[in-house]
Amino acid sequence: MPFCSSLIVIAGLLLLKRAQSRGVSTWTVTILVSLASAIVFSALTLLGGAMQPLVMLWQPATIALLFLAGQSFLFLAVKMGDVSIVAPVLGIKVLLVPAIGTLLVSEFPELRIWLASAIAMLGVAFVQITDANVKRTAIISALIFALLCALSMTFFDLLIQRWAPAWGAGRFLPITFAFVGLFSLAFLPWADRPREVIRRGNATVLLVGTVLMAIQAIGMTFTLAQFGDATRVNIVYSLRGIWGVCLTWLLAGLAHESGEQPSSRTMLMRLIGALLIGASVAISVT
Repeated sequence: MPFCSSLIVIAGLLLLKRAQSRGVSTWTVTILVSLASAIVFSALTLLGGAMQPLVMLWQPATIALLFLAGQSFLFLAVKMGDVSIVAPVLGIKVLLVPAIGTLLVSEFPELRIWLASAIAMLGVAFVQITDANVKRTAIISALIFALLCALSMTFFDLLIQRWAPAWGAGRFLPITFAFVGLFSLAFLPWADRPREVIRRGNATVLLVGTVLMAIQAIGMTFTLAQFGDATRVNIVYSLRGIWGVCLTWLLAGLAHESGEQPSSRTMLMRLIGALLIGASVAISVT
């Protein structure tokens, strides 16, 4: 499921990048993805679980805030930068998860997991290479937002692994994402009006993009809640860095409305970095 999610998330991000390049607000994207996720995750109630006392609702509420923050930072990063940069940089989670996991879930990874994390970090360094004529301010902003997203989602992953088993995936996740949808409504004052979105011809792009983001989220989150092992799950999920570079390269017109595209040399460097992240996957799961 993390492998499939790593593919789906890039397709979703490319579509949402296109919508933002056409003038759609980041907060509109955040609200739509949050509401779509709340709807999709409600299907997991069929799995059942053990409902905890109402005083424990602070747990799914806390995780919902982390997810909402992570998604907001992600869409800001994609708006400022390029999917071929943002997706691989999110691979820093493979280092954050085992480092913070030793504190939150008493999980002490093997030496090869740390080696895989180090190789993935080297790959992250490669994907930051960009053309000289590109505004460095935008790239730096994208990197900062991507790192903030990685940090938020690291705590999100680890706390799901820690708290979800007592509730069961069929209770914890639907409640969590109901909170996500509710909290996202706080961004309504800054969102676009529906008529503006439709008039700009973004309705279909937004619909497909938000559905894909919700589907990939359920694949990742259910895996963490049901099986744990956040470190290796995130290393497999880091394959999205490879897909981010390759699909952005092949489908440049989808993400770059203006026609401004990274050079072949830049994309090659990013691909090398993404492949290093892929090598870390092989080390971690064999």
